[in-house]
Amino acid sequence: MLQDSFVETSVKRKNGISEVMFNTFLITADIIAIFFVFYLPIVLGLNLFFISGILAFGIVAGSIILIKRQHKEYEIEMSNDLVDCAVILGDNKRDELVSFSLKDCEYIGPVTSDRFKQDKEKANIVIRMTDYKEFDIDEKYWYWYLTNEGIRLMIVFMYKEEMYPVFRRYNPRGTVPMAMPRKTISKDDNNG
Repeated sequence: MLQDSFVETSVKRKNGISEVMFNTFLITADIIAIFFVFYLPIVLGLNLFFISGILAFGIVAGSIILIKRQHKEYEIEMSNDLVDCAVILGDNKRDELVSFSLKDCEYIGPVTSDRFKQDKEKANIVIRMTDYKEFDIDEKYWYWYLTNEGIRLMIVFMYKEEMYPVFRRYNPRGTVPMAMPRKTISKDDNNG
């Protein structure tokens, strides 16, 4: 009898240079804007400290929301052949990205394969569930290539070894063949 298989993984998106530069620009712009929000009424001789305080609070709150929305965490849940992909934004809002069956995948393999560029060009949507938005071509990144509801999808994800037997079990033709490490039998196992 076949056992059920369940694999769950998550990866946090790390900020790249563009996000760091955006955050630096945003904080600098906030400081300048708050300075002018308080300075202009004083120069004009107006007593608008309450309104200036509300505006300054709005500027800071908006910036905090923008910075928190940059924090992304991707989740993959595989229960037998069913795969659910989701993104968690700002540590509190979970959005479902896509659900599909491994049996529907045309190809499952590493981004280092010969097919990757060709499949990427044919895909209507490329979803990067990786630690960096722009990832290196490396064996630790794999992808699913499939058609879901009439849309060609490529989903790039962080590969874990426990995923491979599930891929081969439910889609042996679409999964790239690779050598799996064999379990070594110790002398103690033979005696028992």
